[in-house]
Amino acid sequence: MQQANNMSPEQRTTLAVKKLTLTLDLDKSQAKKIHSLYSKMAKVRMEKGQKMRKEGMEKREKMMKIKKASKDRADYKKRVKKAIKEGKLKKEDLGRKGMRRKGPNFDAQNKALDHMIAMQSEMKKILTKEQYAKYKKMQKHRMKTAKHKIKKHKKTKRMKKSR
Repeated sequence: MQQANNMSPEQRTTLAVKKLTLTLDLDKSQAKKIHSLYSKMAKVRMEKGQKMRKEGMEKREKMMKIKKASKDRADYKKRVKKAIKEGKLKKEDLGRKGMRRKGPNFDAQNKALDHMIAMQSEMKKILTKEQYAKYKKMQKHRMKTAKHKIKKHKKTKRMKKSR
């Protein structure tokens, strides 16, 4: 699913369920249950993405407003500091450096793990023992390849910076 961003969440869900059906030999009722579960997940993911985009746009608009009102760079810095003191801006709102996390965010990780546990228990209810074992194996492989891709991406990024 390389071109996933060109598809609607419903289309992605349909393809994912069909792939699982082929791999795990699902019957129609299992496929239907998994489709509804995946649709629910896609809806939540889409809402979260929209919320993040909206917050990002609001942050950018605040910063642009300050930038337009500023005479020069020194004035801009003063206005930003003043906005932070007044509570109109947060330090996290400042550029890309503010977007980086300083460490693991407990609440976010806890919420994600709760979601994964709920998903796992739902899949356990829907699938047979053999199907679930195969599903878990697939998930493990998917996580491993995703971690490898991230590692590879970070390595290439570091190499570009050193040039």
